[in-house]
Formats: sequence, structure tokens, C-alpha cells
Amino acid sequence: MSTAAPKPPSTFQNRLTVVALSLLFVVLVIHLLQLFAPILQRLLIAVFAGYVLLPIQRELVRRKVPSKLAYVLLLVLLIAMLMVLAQTAFSGFKVFTPQRLEQYQQKLDRFVDRTATTLRIERSEPASVWLRRNLGSRENLTQDLLQTARGVLGTFLDFLTSALIVFVYLIFLLAEKLTFPKRMQMAFGDRQAGRVLEIVKHINDAIMRYIAVKTWVSFVTAVLSLVILLAFGVEFSVLWALLIFAFNFIPYIGSLVAIAPPILLGFLQFDSYWRGGVITIWLIGVQAFTGQYLEPRLAGKSLNLSPLLILISLSFWGFLWGIVGMILAVPLTVVCKIVLDNITETKPVGTLMSNV
Repeated sequence: MSTAAPKPPSTFQNRLTVVALSLLFVVLVIHLLQLFAPILQRLLIAVFAGYVLLPIQRELVRRKVPSKLAYVLLLVLLIAMLMVLAQTAFSGFKVFTPQRLEQYQQKLDRFVDRTATTLRIERSEPASVWLRRNLGSRENLTQDLLQTARGVLGTFLDFLTSALIVFVYLIFLLAEKLTFPKRMQMAFGDRQAGRVLEIVKHINDAIMRYIAVKTWVSFVTAVLSLVILLAFGVEFSVLWALLIFAFNFIPYIGSLVAIAPPILLGFLQFDSYWRGGVITIWLIGVQAFTGQYLEPRLAGKSLNLSPLLILISLSFWGFLWGIVGMILAVPLTVVCKIVLDNITETKPVGTLMSNV
């Protein structure tokens, strides 16, 4: 008595299996990204810094500077910039004493009272008293602000430690770049290695264009903002300019978040509203000029990414890695898109990611 042969799985079952395995793979990748975040973040920041330095290195080589000497000069320049950044930030954080915070608390009280009077909000008690009662007593609030400032300083010191590790990664990445093509040819042969190196070159060119444009636009935005803040005498102008430069790498929302502290300080520092209002208008004007005019003219549609995809990637990488993830979101998405475009089976997915 013969047994019937088992029926082959249906197309629906095959697709369901593929979808289930894909979801499991995505969950595994997300878990690994969270687990190895301290290592991967620093490594990717080193890659990010390498993309910033490579165009400058190529320009130096074009001007007859030996390649290895150009790398050395750039690394020395990077060390000098980190030292200046550390000194500037530390000098700014030193002024957050209890006395200075007490002054800001008093200015905040006056600002709240003036605002309530201007808006004709009637209360049985001064608005500043109501604010302190809801936020805590003046002494407790001042201590809380001081502890917050110290926490920020500790975070900055952690940043300097991470910067040193990133610098070490960067040195080894630049050394690996010199011998990577030869090792690829030895490992996979000329034809396959040529295909892989072509994809890598495509990725490098796209990310390098994006980072070069973003760095230049961030620098212009920070310098113009610094000029405005210095012209009006806003305290900690250099710190705010550094914050604007860093946060401008986060698309759409980063620059707006960065200008919020100096705008608030502009209203608190001066007794008249008009100065704070004018500072607000100028800073928003700079953001509009660089974000809506300068950057599109320089970048064009070189990334070819859907705006919705950029927002989703910001949310995803921000959820995984915080601010670092939001800064790296666009370069990482560009890498994924280019890889998908160069694989026959996944090319439709890459097309869906485009901004056509």
C-alpha cells in the first residue's frame, strides 16, 4: 500500500514564512543595535568624521601634498579643534554657580510677572509666586538647576572620553582605507571585488556630498547666529553657536531645538521685550535662509530620499540611540537605500524609498 506524497507548501505559506523570518531578523537587529550601542555609536561617529575629512584630504593631495602627510595634518587639526571645543564648553559651564542661577531665577520671576501684566491675567498673587509654588521653592529650584548643570558637565566629560575613543577609531579607519581595495581583490577576485568597490564608491560619494553640504550649511548657520548673539550681547553666545552647529545635522527639528535656549535667554537677560523679539526674528530668519534656500541650492536632490522616510528614520534612530542616532539617521538611511538599489531582489524597495 503506497503512501501519498506530501503536498508542497503553497505560495501563501512560503510568503508567510518569509515575512515571519524577516520580522524575527528585524527584531534581532534592533536588539543587537541596542546591546552594542556604545561600540557602534563611536565607530559610526568615527566614520562620520572620516567623511568630513576625506574631501579636505583629497583637496590637499590635489595641491601636491603627500597623501599620508595630508592625513597627519588633518588629524592634528582635529585634535586642536577638540581642545578648543573642550576649553570653550568648560569655560561656559564654570559660570553656572548658585549665585548666577539665583540671578536667572529672579529674571524669570520678572519675566513671568511682566508677561502676566501685559496679557492682563489677574491673579490673587503675583504670577512669579504662583510659578514657584508649582515648580518648588526658590532654593529647591536653584539647587535643581545647579544639579542639572553639573549633570550636563558630567555628560560633556563623558563626551570628551568618547571623543578620544572615536579619534582612535578614526586613525585605524584611515589606515584601513589605504589597503582595503587590495585586500578585496585578493579575497573575492577582480570581478567581484570591482562590483563591491563600485557600490562602496557610490555610497561614499553620496554620503560625502551630504556631509560636506550639511557641514558647510551648519557652519554658516552657526556663524551667522553667533554674530547675531554677540551683536545683542546674549550670554554664552559661543556655546549656543556650537549647539546650533551640532543640532543642525538633525533634519527638520534639530535647528529649531538648538535656537530655543538662546531665544529664551534673550527674553530673560534683557528687561525689554523688543530685544528678545528681535533676536527671535533674526535667529529664525537665519534658519529659514540656510534651511530653505542655501541647503537646497547646494544639495539639490542628491540624496533622493522620501521626506516621510527621513522623518521615520529620525524617529527610529532617535528611539534607538537618542541624539547621536538622529544625527546619523540620514547617512545610515542613504547606505541602506544604495545597498537595496544594487541588489536585484531588493531594488523595488530602494525605488519606494526614493523622492521621485
